[in-house]
Amino acid sequence: MLGEEIMIIAQGHDLEQQFGANTLFKNVNFSIDSNARIGLVGPNGVGKTTLLKIMTGQQEPTHGEFTTNKGIQVGYIAQENALDEDKTIWDEMEEVFTPLINKGKKLEEMQMQIADHPEDQELLKKYDQMQFDFEQEGGYTYQSDIKSILNGFKFPENTWQKMIGSLSGGEKTRLAFVKLLLKKPPLLLLDEPTNYLDLDTLDWLEGFLKNYSGAILVVSHDQYFLDHLATQIFELQFGKLTAFTGNYSQYVAERELRDETQQAAYEKQQEEIKKDQEFIQKNMVRASTTKRAQSRQKKLDKIERITPPKSKSKVKIHFTSERPSGKEVLIFNDLSVGYPDKTMISNISFQINKGDRVAVIGPNGIGKSTLLKTIMKQLTPKKGSIKYGASLDIGYYDQELQGLDPSKTVIDTVWDRHKTMPERDVRSILASFLFTAKDIDKTVGQLSGGQKARLTLTVLSLEHDNFLLMDEPTNHLDIDAKEVLEQALQDYDGTLLFVSHDRYFINKLANKIVVFENGHAKVYDGNYSYYLDEKAKQEAAASTNLNDNEADITVKQVSEQKLSYQEQKQRDSQKRKLQRAVDNAEKQIDELEKQASEIQDEMANPEIASSFDKLGPLQEKLTKVQNKIDQANEEWENVMLELEEFE
Repeated sequence: MLGEEIMIIAQGHDLEQQFGANTLFKNVNFSIDSNARIGLVGPNGVGKTTLLKIMTGQQEPTHGEFTTNKGIQVGYIAQENALDEDKTIWDEMEEVFTPLINKGKKLEEMQMQIADHPEDQELLKKYDQMQFDFEQEGGYTYQSDIKSILNGFKFPENTWQKMIGSLSGGEKTRLAFVKLLLKKPPLLLLDEPTNYLDLDTLDWLEGFLKNYSGAILVVSHDQYFLDHLATQIFELQFGKLTAFTGNYSQYVAERELRDETQQAAYEKQQEEIKKDQEFIQKNMVRASTTKRAQSRQKKLDKIERITPPKSKSKVKIHFTSERPSGKEVLIFNDLSVGYPDKTMISNISFQINKGDRVAVIGPNGIGKSTLLKTIMKQLTPKKGSIKYGASLDIGYYDQELQGLDPSKTVIDTVWDRHKTMPERDVRSILASFLFTAKDIDKTVGQLSGGQKARLTLTVLSLEHDNFLLMDEPTNHLDIDAKEVLEQALQDYDGTLLFVSHDRYFINKLANKIVVFENGHAKVYDGNYSYYLDEKAKQEAAASTNLNDNEADITVKQVSEQKLSYQEQKQRDSQKRKLQRAVDNAEKQIDELEKQASEIQDEMANPEIASSFDKLGPLQEKLTKVQNKIDQANEEWENVMLELEEFE
């Protein structure tokens, strides 16, 4: 996409959506550039999917319009996947390129005509032009595109002749995604694209979308995905849309700074208002000071009141253990797990110690949940053993949420487990998990997936276990609830073993990664980023047929070779150049951080903080400076890495 002209290809104008008396959102305005990478975020139920449907024309807004430039196609996967069940996987994917395939057939016909009439210059000219167009449109590469994307989505070559009607629902969903990506629409709308994809597929999809030639707008609860893809965040909340520059982490930091600045300005103004009111009350009754009091009152009446930042209700989760466990929590010795007719994973050997945060990752269906069920003694080990530590109290979060009785009410689900707990306390703990007075009398069977997940976490938090087993705990939770759960588990004083495909969640919590692949388990002592680095090193070593020892020897041999005088001179010159670049970058970072600090001080001024007209440009200016700081830091890191190679 480098060198391409960036232009606005789509816009939302004063969009409003009402359902009966309820207004979902209003006055929504935004524009989408031709190379946009936008993450659309907000709590569940604010209208993110509704906004996507308006953008695809599936739904008419109550007011306003969404427009695209002429010729701009909007790509979107609807609930129905619209695949032909009677076709093979390959034939269905080739259907995307029907016009191109027909053009290829036409070229073949023209080749035969040229063979019969080699002197026909007009025919040769027409053939050359058509062949050029065919090549530019991907006529010679579309089959490799199909193969690449099918492989990326875990459809290996031996599946390509399968009939679509024989695929599972999850496979059809993935295949519909493949077909959409092959169409390469100029504007791609994705609604929770990372759901039900394993980690390898997610990593592949991220790389593909980064290099996508069109614009992308994605609704996702996957913070890791948004951090690695998005360059803009649209926040839909409290009925309005706010645009932020940067990825998800930058958005969170900017949002918090905005709210803190507004809160500080609000509190400062409230103090001044209180002082003015006290002055007016004291001096209004005195004849000598009445005029001053009246003047102060007029000034107070005219002041533009700062409103405190709106805050949404957040789940309050706390996990604490009633008693400490022993130092050794679990020891797996050559363990194999599975079912009577099938072994899922073999040769599991590792140890979990008190305080560990262990993430189990691997493809769907490989046996991760089976391991947890074996630990819970719901399944018998196929081979080997599990040694349980002393004083162990195990709590279990089942991703299927089967631990809840669908016929019981929400309040009875808690009360039956804690019969001596006063009703007031039960209601209070349920309220902290965002259950309203109406919700607590519903049966579990009436709850949404997110509500069932929160109820399971409520029950688990009251057990006070010292070892938590959690199977996909972030499923069904929105971003805000996930962040609260992350923090609660970071603060937890016990030990954690969890299965997850949420890379952000894994990266935040894990100090040990257990990877299930090819029927075996491998342990990495670090978080998800560490695992990716180690995996990349292993793949690089394998691709060059060098093991780690050979690689170390090669590096040592190169470093010990004597350089010629001229080479050494050039090396020293390059080193000095890099050192100057480091010094300049550090100086630039210092200056930019000083600018950012001055802008923040200016924004804290009550007169400015009370005026969104003044605050807006300053916020925009601050964002630009912060982006420059990020860029300067990245440049500094790159130069430092180059400089370290000279050491």
